[in-house]
Amino acid sequence: MFTTRSRAVALATLTSLALLAGCGSSSNDNKPDAPTGLKVVPGDGQVTITWDDQSATSDLRYWLFKAQAENATRDDYRKYPEAGIIAPVTSPYILSGLTNGLPYSFFLNATHGNGPAGGETPTAGNIIPRQSGSVWTTNVAAGAGNLNHVSFAYSRFLAVGDSGAVQVGTVSWATGTPVLTWASAGTVPALAGSASSQPKLYGAAYNSTTPRTVTVGDLDGNGKAAIWTSDGSSTNYLDQWVARSSNTTSALHGIALGSVGFVAVGDSGAVSISADGVTWTAYRLTVDTAANTANNATDRYTASASAAADASINLKSISVLNGTYYAVGDNGWIITSSDGISWRKHTVTASAPANLTSVTYGYYNEAIYLAVGSDGKVYRNTDPSTLAWTEIAVPGMGDMKAVAHGSRFMAVGAAGQAWVSNDGKTWVATSTGANENSVLWYSGGYIAVGDGGNVVTSY
Repeated sequence: MFTTRSRAVALATLTSLALLAGCGSSSNDNKPDAPTGLKVVPGDGQVTITWDDQSATSDLRYWLFKAQAENATRDDYRKYPEAGIIAPVTSPYILSGLTNGLPYSFFLNATHGNGPAGGETPTAGNIIPRQSGSVWTTNVAAGAGNLNHVSFAYSRFLAVGDSGAVQVGTVSWATGTPVLTWASAGTVPALAGSASSQPKLYGAAYNSTTPRTVTVGDLDGNGKAAIWTSDGSSTNYLDQWVARSSNTTSALHGIALGSVGFVAVGDSGAVSISADGVTWTAYRLTVDTAANTANNATDRYTASASAAADASINLKSISVLNGTYYAVGDNGWIITSSDGISWRKHTVTASAPANLTSVTYGYYNEAIYLAVGSDGKVYRNTDPSTLAWTEIAVPGMGDMKAVAHGSRFMAVGAAGQAWVSNDGKTWVATSTGANENSVLWYSGGYIAVGDGGNVVTSY
């Protein structure tokens, strides 16, 4: 809320900016015409603003005026909350940090360089941002076959799936709403000695520093691990993949980049670690007797290079949340580690724990960690370092494959089910229209991929 002093300072600043924009000039020399084609599309906590932008071929500079009001104009916009001027701007322009449910007004003018401003566009008023996740749009399918994971790499979307499929997506905001275009980047090559060139890919992670992208999966469909890397050395980055030795014999279902590098997890307690994504060390989870004794605990595990495979530990996903590796899997397994070697198994309050597939973090009045999985069960925690995870059964919810957090939690899964929640306790059902296996929050909306190569968005 503005205080009297802060409002006075804000108004003085805006007055100065308005003069810089040429709003107070009486000269008609060299004034450009008002911009044309202004369109403002509301999103989740943001708007996308487009117009007929000619700055690429001229000396025109565009000035964007905004205010939190239903129909502000040049004459009165400065008296409203969140009044401001942004310059220079180019189309499309995404303005974030807005409050959902409140009306906003926008208009533009232009200058030739630092010259006087021309006329303003008509006000685009009563633009109301709203939460995404309720209405879904089907995009162009990203190719045949099931897609199991979507992520972001090299400023593009990366979807990986069955039959070694690698799909690369780009987004355009030219119309004010995101339009995704997908193209096949081919398939990953076979590993040496493999009988098949069509592995199932379950996850991918990107290191922007290297840069390098790593994808992991199941080789030959027989549970053997598979790892490929794509470096920033090729023109398209994601179209040239090199097979790497995982040094483990169990399928890897998830991968994340954290403080020690890439950590991948999978079946039979498999944990594989690589600092660079190229050279991998394979481990198996086993009870850490020494750590349990030292901490008077029973929940400590270690990743050991000499441990035997444990068929009771099947991990399906891993994420880095607030600097810590979180892995989840069958039978309610939730384990955390700071280094990929020492792990702690968390307690869940459930008589029949679900098979968990995904874990994420968000904030709504408090820190909230959520894991989702089979049978419509959600596991929630506000302080995993000290508290047990509470099981929340959601009536009507089926098997969930993935969860993400943007402006709220979004879970997707079988039969086109999608569920949204602010606090992770109360959930509302929506529908994507298809089986989804992975969901990603990106620039004010959700992108999900799934069976049959479908891609859906909610903005």
